[in-house]
Amino acid sequence: MSKGIGNVADVVSWRLCLGCGACVHVCPEGALTLVDIEGDGLRPSVTSDRCAHCGECLRVCPGIAIEAPNSQGEAIASLHAPWGTVLEMWEGYAADPEIRFQGSSGGVATALSLFCLERKGMAGVLHIASRADDPLKNEAVLSHSHAELLARTGSRYAPAATCSGLPLLTTATSPYVVVGKPCDIVALRKWQATSDESSGKIGLAVSIFCAGTPSTEGTGKILESLAVSPDRVDGIRYRGCGWPGRTTVTTTAGDQDERSMSYEESWGTILSKHTQFRCRLCPDSTGELADISCGDPWYRQIEPDDPGRSLVLVRTDIGRAILHGAMEAGYVHLERAEPDTLPRSQRALLQRRRHLWGRLLALRGFRVPVPRYRGFSLFANWRSLPLSEKVRSILGTVHRIRQRKWNRPLGRHDP
Repeated sequence: MSKGIGNVADVVSWRLCLGCGACVHVCPEGALTLVDIEGDGLRPSVTSDRCAHCGECLRVCPGIAIEAPNSQGEAIASLHAPWGTVLEMWEGYAADPEIRFQGSSGGVATALSLFCLERKGMAGVLHIASRADDPLKNEAVLSHSHAELLARTGSRYAPAATCSGLPLLTTATSPYVVVGKPCDIVALRKWQATSDESSGKIGLAVSIFCAGTPSTEGTGKILESLAVSPDRVDGIRYRGCGWPGRTTVTTTAGDQDERSMSYEESWGTILSKHTQFRCRLCPDSTGELADISCGDPWYRQIEPDDPGRSLVLVRTDIGRAILHGAMEAGYVHLERAEPDTLPRSQRALLQRRRHLWGRLLALRGFRVPVPRYRGFSLFANWRSLPLSEKVRSILGTVHRIRQRKWNRPLGRHDP
C-alpha cells in the first residue's frame, strides 16, 4: 500500500484515483458510490457510517499500485523495457467495412470482440458506451450482438468506469470479453486475483492505448468551442467514421444539426489539457496486463478518407490464440509489424514513461504519496534520457507541485 493511503478516501484526496469503479463493486458494505466531479473525473464517495475499514477497496485499486505481469512465451526483447511483454505485433483492420469505418482506428478491438461472441462461445462484451438518457455521460454496458457492438463502437474521451459493470458479470455462466483502458484492465486483474466470484467470468481482456482520461469539463470546453449548449446535445462522437475521425456533436434543437472539429483540435488543443493528475503518473499506457492491446499507428501519414488501421500487441498466450483464430476466420486482416513500429507510433507515451521515474522522485521529495510500481523498468527508462531531459523531469515536476499545490491533499486546503 502506498505511504499515506489508508482508505479509498485518501486515494481520492491525494489525486491517485483513476475512476475505474472497481472499488464500488467490491465494497462488502455498499458504502461507496461513484460521483462525477466535473473538473476531475469519476470518484468514489464514501458513506462513512457504513464503511467497515476492511481495505477491500484498496485491494483492487489500480491507482495506488500496479505490478507488471511475468512474461508468457518468448517476448520481443527490444520492446520489453519500454512497453512490457509483447509476444507478437501486428497492424491491420477489421474485415467488416462498417466496423472498420465506425471504429476509432481500424476497428480491431470490436472485430475481436465479435469473433469471441460468434465463434468462441463467449456470452457478451463488457465495455463503455454513451448513456441513452444523457449522451454526454458514459456507462458500462454488455453487448451481445453485431448490431450492439457496431452502435457502441468508437472511443469515449470522457470519464468512464468500465469496472462499474463488474456486477453485470457476477451471474454469468459463460466468459465475457472486457474492453477498457489500461487502468481498467489492471483493476480487472486485481479483481480476478482477489475474488472467487470472478472465476470463469473473463475470456479475453482487451486494452486500448491511452494517453489519459479527460474530465467532463473537457467535453464542456468542446461544446463551448462549437457554441452548443449541453442541454441541446443528442449525441457526441469523439472519433471514428474514418481515421482519425472528427469530433462530432449532434443537436436536437429544431431540425437536427451537426457540428464538428478535427481530432487534432479536440484532443490536441482541448481534451489533452483536462486529463487526470494520476494519468500523468501512469507507467502503463498500452495495456500491459491485457491479453491484447490495440492503438493507433501514428507513424503513418493520414490520407484523405483514410478508413483506419490498428496496431495490435499480443500480450499473452490466450491473446495469441484468439488473434490467430480471428485472422483464420476472416474477422481481421493483419500483417506482421516490425518492432520499431511501436515507438515510432507512440512517441508521446514513450516519453511519458521515460520521464516517470524523475517525476515520482520529485513528488516523493515533497512527501506526496505516489503509486507503487513493480516490474516496469522505470529507472532504466529514465536513465536513457539525455541529461537535460532528466533534469527537466524533476525540476518541471517541482515547479508544478508548487504551482498547483500537489503536495496538499484535496479538501484540506483552500483552492
